[in-house]
Amino acid sequence: MGAIKASIGDAVLTFMWVFSASTLGAVTSVIATYLGVQGLAWASLLITTFLVFVLVFLFSSIGDALGGASFNPTGTASFYAAGLGPDTLFSMALRFPAQAAGAVGGALAIKEVMPKQYKHMLGVLVTPFSRRGCLQWPP
Repeated sequence: MGAIKASIGDAVLTFMWVFSASTLGAVTSVIATYLGVQGLAWASLLITTFLVFVLVFLFSSIGDALGGASFNPTGTASFYAAGLGPDTLFSMALRFPAQAAGAVGGALAIKEVMPKQYKHMLGVLVTPFSRRGCLQWPP
């Protein structure tokens, strides 16, 4: 696959991944409410795990159909570092910014279309510095 074609595929796939993965909290909440298990922590974990499995399977299949596009820059970087795959330094220099641009686009798009009652479920609130000097979650 050509470097430009790969970077376009990466940007589109990363856009779709960030957009879809950002809805996991809201979709889990809707499914748990529908099933009547919203008070059970293990049920929400099970629902989210299943949804992540489905998303990874779908996006891996879509990436293969696009000729090797990837939504995960760590996989692309590790295969390049190990010398596996057809990527060159030039193609990596195009693919990484394309993946970053796709991720930013997906995040901006989901912020625009997410209904107001679910917007608080987008992202995780992390306080950079707690009294102990490390990350603190939840705030």
